[in-house]
Amino acid sequence: MNKKIYLYLYLMKTKYILLNIFFIGLFVLLINLLEISRMIEEKNSSIFSIMYLSLLKIPTIIIDIIPFVIVISTAFIYRYLINNNEIISLRNIGFSLLDIYKPIAAAIFFTGLLILFLLNPLSAKLENKFDKITTKDFSDQYSINIKNNKLWIKNIKNLEEKYFINISNIDLENMNAKNIKIISITKEDNYFLLSKKGKITDKQFNLNDVIILDIDNDEYERRKNLTLDLNFDKNNLINSISNYKNIPFYKYKEHLNSLKKFNLYSSKVSLFYVSTIINPFFLVIVGFTVMGFSGKFKKNESFFTVLFISILIGFLLFLLKEIITSLTITYNIHFLLSYLIIFSIPLIIGLYQIINIEIN
Repeated sequence: MNKKIYLYLYLMKTKYILLNIFFIGLFVLLINLLEISRMIEEKNSSIFSIMYLSLLKIPTIIIDIIPFVIVISTAFIYRYLINNNEIISLRNIGFSLLDIYKPIAAAIFFTGLLILFLLNPLSAKLENKFDKITTKDFSDQYSINIKNNKLWIKNIKNLEEKYFINISNIDLENMNAKNIKIISITKEDNYFLLSKKGKITDKQFNLNDVIILDIDNDEYERRKNLTLDLNFDKNNLINSISNYKNIPFYKYKEHLNSLKKFNLYSSKVSLFYVSTIINPFFLVIVGFTVMGFSGKFKKNESFFTVLFISILIGFLLFLLKEIITSLTITYNIHFLLSYLIIFSIPLIIGLYQIINIEIN
């Protein structure tokens, strides 16, 4: 008997989640469609290009709206159960509010896992593709990548002159680099450059203690200083490396190590990554909080009252995360403490509401 009830509640909650993802996602997608149209209006793109770019944003949209989806779907499922006297029936056969919430929590948790393991990597991949299409393409000037905790840069001055730069260590705060290896390829000569240290300033790479090997003639010389002209600057480097939101969850640790090595790390990044990984549990807590308020709905409660309370709860939880994130950056609070606060406040409010309902 209990298994049938749990399955019924689980499937009903899943249905409400899917319906809310569809309707809320469709609304956000239409707004996003207008934003994309404005963004690429100068490129004279066709309607098909705009639709394609909109499709690339769908996984990100679902990830962004899922807390509101959980809030609204939880409120509506409890409204449905109350209006149909199912809550009273379940309570009469010995179910507590927590018992009723267990299958609902399971549906929420499973949804969170699907988003983490499927939509998160897909979103990262499609967002990178979206950025390449909508931002200026610099592939004919330079490309910047991190591999094995080293910085690899291809700098293209023109069709006849290219630099392939490998930097083992660089502090992107002051742009001081160490252990630099460069292959210079020109139409007439090819060189291998080895430098102990250097500094990038205003699209120039100033190298110190340089060994220059002429690959074609097998000759080398030493220079105290050497300056190379580049097509990128500090901002280009930082933007290429620090775009932490477009990283799939299974690369978080690797990316954090790179940010720390290049002096770009902040608690904000770790807070974002922890929030993403533990999001399935957080969504369960969000649903638990909403249950505390939804359990007080009266039979035949106005649709707009339920909707208003649901949106208000979702907005307050969103505001809480934004405030804590801002305080984390401003006061350099440890990301675990910040997330504990974000996690605990909805849990405490939900417990308080449940205890009040049970007592009354």
